[in-house]
Amino acid sequence: MRRKNFALPLLYLGTVLLTGATLRAQVSAGAPGQSPEAPQPARLARVDPPHVQDALDALNKLLLQYRQTGNRQAEASVLGAIANSYNALHQQQKSIEELQSALAIWRELGNQKGETLTLAHIGDVYRGWGFPEQANRSYRDALAIYPETDKSGHAATLNNLGLTYFSLHDKKRCLENLNKALDLYRTLGDRHGEALALSNLGTMYNFLANDPEKALGVFQEAVTKLELLDDRSSEANALDNMGVVWLNLHKPEMAALSFQRAVAMYRRIGDSQGEASVRRHMEALGQPETIASGR
Repeated sequence: MRRKNFALPLLYLGTVLLTGATLRAQVSAGAPGQSPEAPQPARLARVDPPHVQDALDALNKLLLQYRQTGNRQAEASVLGAIANSYNALHQQQKSIEELQSALAIWRELGNQKGETLTLAHIGDVYRGWGFPEQANRSYRDALAIYPETDKSGHAATLNNLGLTYFSLHDKKRCLENLNKALDLYRTLGDRHGEALALSNLGTMYNFLANDPEKALGVFQEAVTKLELLDDRSSEANALDNMGVVWLNLHKPEMAALSFQRAVAMYRRIGDSQGEASVRRHMEALGQPETIASGR
């Protein structure tokens, strides 16, 4: 399978779209021999790399115990957690294989929610790996069977499906799915999900729709909400993207202010990768060393 590369505008370098994967639910698999309450696949969250291998070793031991006791639900949950570890180790093929094994068990058990979330997680891995077509297919398969009771997971998957259409340069479907996610987040009263979808919509309006004025308004709304939620990482990302919008509007002074705020925020939270991404944008303004004062 060959990785597909999609050309993006130069100023898109380093700009990050916000995934809904971290909004998915996760529960404990339970003790060996017990059936966990409402078992679900483990979410694909960030794992501290130095501890990933230790966690993987422990999970494989746990998996063996569950298989010996015949606890299929717990086995599927642990397989999802193992997939999470492999994904954190950048072994995406292994992650997909473990998720496929978990998917087969959920289907065998007739557990629709487990099946749905596992399909969505497969999409998450493929999307992060750089295969938007495969991710798109998994997300659409998940959406076709999402239980009515899991509206939060539904919204996260709509958001991530929209991101695959962004990678595929499909403006209409990207906008359609991000707006569906936004509406559902608002219906749920999920302010963080709403801010996430708004930030992605801002990026879509700027790069796919070529409407920086519209993008600016959306980013300003997203930044306000993220500031209230104290999500500094996502706020810094939105500020970086907003700076790119200001550049597209030929407002270098406003772009500089957005970039400076983003750099200062990334520095405060110790995100050197995010800070470096903003600095690449700041170089277009001849301000690679400018640092904003704390807010």
